[in-house]
Amino acid sequence: MQGDPSVSVAMSEFRWLGKSDDGDTVTLKRYLGEFTPPAYATKEWEQSHSGLVRTGAVLDVETTGRDSQTDKIIEIGIRLFRFHKETGEVLFRDDGYGELEDPGAPLRPEIIRITGITDEVLKGKWIDWSEVSARLEKAQIILAHNASFDRGFVDRKVPLSPTKVWGCSFKQIDWTSKGFPSQKLEILAIYHGFFSTAHRALADADALLHLLAMPDPQGGQPYLKELLENARRKQAVVSATYSPFETKGLLKGRNYQWDSEKRVWSKMVFLEEVEAEKEWLAENVYSGRFRGEIRELELVDNFKS
Repeated sequence: MQGDPSVSVAMSEFRWLGKSDDGDTVTLKRYLGEFTPPAYATKEWEQSHSGLVRTGAVLDVETTGRDSQTDKIIEIGIRLFRFHKETGEVLFRDDGYGELEDPGAPLRPEIIRITGITDEVLKGKWIDWSEVSARLEKAQIILAHNASFDRGFVDRKVPLSPTKVWGCSFKQIDWTSKGFPSQKLEILAIYHGFFSTAHRALADADALLHLLAMPDPQGGQPYLKELLENARRKQAVVSATYSPFETKGLLKGRNYQWDSEKRVWSKMVFLEEVEAEKEWLAENVYSGRFRGEIRELELVDNFKS
């Protein structure tokens, strides 16, 4: 990637791994699944420190569209791993499962363009959902990049999925404050010096785990640590019910999302942020008195459809 002098100042604000000393080029390496555990992470250490070790699953799905109620999964990728529950270090990279599934109808051209998956590739393929369930059963937490999307599809196919705690690396890591201009996995990978086969499920799951194991430039701890801490914090859904039509721009600018079925703007916030959100709505949307709704969530309900 050739540097552009016109944006060199902006680039200096970000963390580029693989950037040359003169700042004019960035070298990217294809990620092929290599993993180097911490030096202390041995079987003997795990046996004597079992109380510190937890199992996670990184998951990604490719689908026929964005509606989990009507669209179908055409590919799933899952990677199990074990991590240090206090430091967030990835200790062991375990087995993975990736498979395609024929949706029974032709794919739309935009799905083929995005994923590179064709009707011919999918013909006769099927996902062994018992294999998926067996892997998710081992995990104390399921991680996805934009969990609200992936969970909506997986919850419908795997009965135990709705009982699991999910974490979202898209929303539960503050990438913006760290200086990154985008939360997209492909862009974050580039800033961290690597690329992979984007929009293929197992490759995306492995790329996400590789990213999460990297140190946060602000504190030196793995990104996974911040994600785990936020995944353990309770959240609430704040709904701006009866909000005036002319406030939709304000709500959208504050990251509220429109629910076309319930016809309401809403967002998820951490429980300790609810009062501040109510005050903002009262002042900016309701002319002085909060008239929205608050629904507290259990941890297992985070990112459910």
